[in-house]
Amino acid sequence: MKKLERSNLYEQIAEEIRNYIIKNEIKPGERLPTERELAEMLGVSRTSVREGIRLLETLQFLEVKPKRGITVKKLELKPFVKQFSQRLLLDKNRFSELVEARRVLEVALVKLAALRATEDDLEQLAANIQLMEEQLERGEEIKEADLKFHQGIFAAAKNSVLQGFQSALLEFFESGELQSAAEEGRRKTLKEHQQIYQAIKGRKPQEAAKFMLQHLETYESQQQEGKISSCGK
Repeated sequence: MKKLERSNLYEQIAEEIRNYIIKNEIKPGERLPTERELAEMLGVSRTSVREGIRLLETLQFLEVKPKRGITVKKLELKPFVKQFSQRLLLDKNRFSELVEARRVLEVALVKLAALRATEDDLEQLAANIQLMEEQLERGEEIKEADLKFHQGIFAAAKNSVLQGFQSALLEFFESGELQSAAEEGRRKTLKEHQQIYQAIKGRKPQEAAKFMLQHLETYESQQQEGKISSCGK
């Protein structure tokens, strides 16, 4: 680490610590040098180091625990995406932008699911479809089974970073109140889920993407027609 100048010192310290982590390939959960050691390496006071560390804690980059010391924190998108979704809930005009983002994300990830899904993933998707079938037969809402199916696809894609964004999107759609759709619409959702599942099971990424796009376009048209409320209206 290089010796630092005094202006904006805590920000410089935070940047140097981040560079140190990257250069030394320190992984989430692994410990950094102590405050004293960092202060000696940077040629600054422990108080200044503490301020830099506090900044990195605020940015969810580091974690400091008694007896454990300073560790690199695992990337967690939820605190950021929760704030993002709450802001969108306050702006109904941007709901269509979130729907658009969901379309781009899910169409891309369903391709990964078709390539990476394990037998356990396929079993979970099939179970969600069966649950939806049973709910339809009983005349019940299918919202829970619908969301679980999409969660299963993102889990099958095996990309933890993108799955974090999926959590944000699902949190947003759960926070809006879906109006009761007609039985015809619910059965169409079931059919589309079955098509997506068969494409994933058959290891056909392009076909899976095509069916996912059709499925999300159905959702968008329903929302525009007022069959699904936007932003908890």
